[in-house]
Amino acid sequence: MRTNMFLTNKYHHLLLVLLFAAMTSCNASAKSNKSVRVVEKTDTCRLDAGNTYEVFVPETSPNESLALLVIVDAHGAGKFALEKFKSAAEKYPMVLVASNTVKNGFAGSDQALQSLIDDVRQKYPVGKTLFLTGFSGGARMALSYALGHPVDGLILCGAMAGRDQLAALLCPVISISGMDDFNFAETAQYLFQEDKIPANLKIELTHASHSWPDSRMLSNAVGFLQLSASKDGTFSDTALLNYTHQQQTRIDSLKKQGDFVQAALIARNVASAPAFDPNKTFVSTYNSLKADNNYINRMNKLSNCLNTEMTVRQKYIGAFTTKDLAWWTNEIKTVNQCIKTERDSFDVDMYRRIKGFWGIACYSLCKQAVAQHNIEALQKTLGIYSAIEPNNADMFYFSAFPAYWKGDNKSTIDILKKAIKKGFSDKEHLKSDFSTAICSAI
Repeated sequence: MRTNMFLTNKYHHLLLVLLFAAMTSCNASAKSNKSVRVVEKTDTCRLDAGNTYEVFVPETSPNESLALLVIVDAHGAGKFALEKFKSAAEKYPMVLVASNTVKNGFAGSDQALQSLIDDVRQKYPVGKTLFLTGFSGGARMALSYALGHPVDGLILCGAMAGRDQLAALLCPVISISGMDDFNFAETAQYLFQEDKIPANLKIELTHASHSWPDSRMLSNAVGFLQLSASKDGTFSDTALLNYTHQQQTRIDSLKKQGDFVQAALIARNVASAPAFDPNKTFVSTYNSLKADNNYINRMNKLSNCLNTEMTVRQKYIGAFTTKDLAWWTNEIKTVNQCIKTERDSFDVDMYRRIKGFWGIACYSLCKQAVAQHNIEALQKTLGIYSAIEPNNADMFYFSAFPAYWKGDNKSTIDILKKAIKKGFSDKEHLKSDFSTAICSAI
């Protein structure tokens, strides 16, 4: 009896152990099937409390490693910039981080970005793939980082890399350039000598002027990098087919609109990635578009517009110091009228680029006058600046200096409040340029 009881107890114990193991296994299996919730928050680097960033992690599976896309906005507007990429990260799953710290004028951007990347890799489900993107000065800082560190892909918006820089980058580089952006000439140089276009350069054109492109265009760029250059995960034939179908739809739509230049560039981009074009369909499309008279005529028109623009830019450089406000008022009126009445989109883009050039020239001249404490030069430039861009936040900011230099604190505070209301957000410059009393009153 004692032996039977012992055996019975032993079997009962074994049964309980097996049952517990089965339950644990079932629970583990159930947990593994659950997706990890979306993360969206502001975070801080553990080793650098002043280095903050916005982070977005789409819904993922447990233990899944995602590509990382680091976003650099020229003004450090992390939340705004990250929002532009959220739909792309949901469609082509990846972790997004947008710096609140790295921006125009920030010293040590490479080190700050490396600190951010190291921090993200410790906290979030990031794999081996690293992409970077930026707008304007942010694009230049992203490029600077990529020239000194291993990167799997770049998306440059509103700024372009030089030929030597592109040759040094061992990854695809997507340039999204506004045809009405004053920086467009940086991209245009690559459009007219096909045999000299670096193999890793992919060009997209838009009409976003000097600002971030829309989310749809950014999603196309993200999809290209994710599906053709990511080291994390594998992508189904369906995903590749869906992407190429979307690009073909874009090409067809652009052709109907008469935009043969952009259509040809998209075809070239897709054709450059074997994963997208195994049957050389897009190679044929590209060659066909280039041979089309509509494409040839549009490229000739674009060339003429760019030559005209470069000629008049030289005239305007001298006019900032030699012409009075009345002359500039008439010139501004003429260009604004051309923007409204010209029927050819390339002409309209040219006049918008000229106007954008005026704006950036005024910014540079105001900055120089402030550094030199030259009130006469500053006030003359501000007269032109306000006529060109009456709602520009930087224009209002520079307008506060004459009153400040005269000791008129009330007017200084009022003008700076207008600048902030218009969108000026560089608190560091504000603190360095104006007294503590002025900053505290704003």
